[in-house]
Amino acid sequence: MKIGLFGGTFNPIHHGHLIIAESARSYFRLDQVFFVPSGKPPHKPGIPIASKEHRLRMVKMAIKDNPYFSASDYELKKTGMTYTFDTIQHFKNTKPGDELYFIMGLELLLEINSWKKGDNILDECKFLVGLKPNFSTSHIPDKIKNKVKFFHIPFIDVSSTLLRGYLSRNVSLRYLTPENVRKYISKNRLYRE
Repeated sequence: MKIGLFGGTFNPIHHGHLIIAESARSYFRLDQVFFVPSGKPPHKPGIPIASKEHRLRMVKMAIKDNPYFSASDYELKKTGMTYTFDTIQHFKNTKPGDELYFIMGLELLLEINSWKKGDNILDECKFLVGLKPNFSTSHIPDKIKNKVKFFHIPFIDVSSTLLRGYLSRNVSLRYLTPENVRKYISKNRLYRE
């Protein structure tokens, strides 16, 4: 099987996440995409993060109507920092014989050298990188560009940071995240400061 791994804090999950995952699944004919919420991400110091339980529930709510999507709590069960390299190794060990693909946006690819084992992580599985319209790959070094596959995604200017900012100012999240996730955030008063 062709298995996609889509990691992220998902703090909270939004339509941009769902679009990139579905675009990758469709372009590369993936059999399954695992959303892997990060436990304690090393690149997010000082950012208010909802509990592991809340983030996992929101992911499951957001993906429940897509039969190709599943949620993995692998990183959430770990103690200490969580790293993509270790997650890839976990899935290689638990799904031997399957082809693994790691899904990400271009902005993460540009930071890959700061990741654990970033100098050789691109050799661990196939990396699929979503490009928004009019984004160029010309500034990416060839040694990185030659190890990834690019695909196009529609431009949607939404981020978890934007959603948290809206919530802190009591601005509506309607249409920015799945409705069941929006209601869950409201009911549990998440991201209210």
